[in-house]
Amino acid sequence: MEYRYGKYYTGHQITAESAELPVSLEAVRMQLRMDDLRHDDEYLIMQIKAQCALIERQYQCALLNKTVVEYHSRFPQYSNDTLFVSGIGPVNSITSIQYYDDSNTLQTWASTEWNFTASSGGANVTLKPDYFWPTELAKRPDAVIVTYSAGYGAGPSALPPNVTAGLLARIARAYTNREDSREEGMSMSDVLLQPLKRWI
Repeated sequence: MEYRYGKYYTGHQITAESAELPVSLEAVRMQLRMDDLRHDDEYLIMQIKAQCALIERQYQCALLNKTVVEYHSRFPQYSNDTLFVSGIGPVNSITSIQYYDDSNTLQTWASTEWNFTASSGGANVTLKPDYFWPTELAKRPDAVIVTYSAGYGAGPSALPPNVTAGLLARIARAYTNREDSREEGMSMSDVLLQPLKRWI
């Protein structure tokens, strides 16, 4: 866990989900060639939600924008070190960085003292010139709290085409094969969704 998420990462939680579905019901109906049928819409919506949630867990990603709160036990030690934010990707923006000081009081770290750069694995927070990482922190697993927005965009049109195609293939397979099955090797949807994998 330390290698994948950064040395002091301790966990994260999603505090706000997108109200949109990553793929529309109409797109799924077209994938299944049942454009004019509405009898199974409730089941289709359940499958969209279930398969998208499974993919987000599998690839530790946000398909559509959501708010993530990530916890670290401390800041980096040296001024040229990086605070790596990577619980959920892709990271769009950092809303705030807070920390509990040594009196256990929650402080908000001024954004004028740090920079944010998105990367393929998450985001890097670095110091601006002549500033230092806060050092007087409480000893607790959530001593540093980073709140950020992650996701490809606000609606289905923001997703890369390969991701949309992979999602539709997964949903269609789950819809047409409603029982557990044993599969070997990579499916077409696995290949299409492979770019979501975060090599960190």
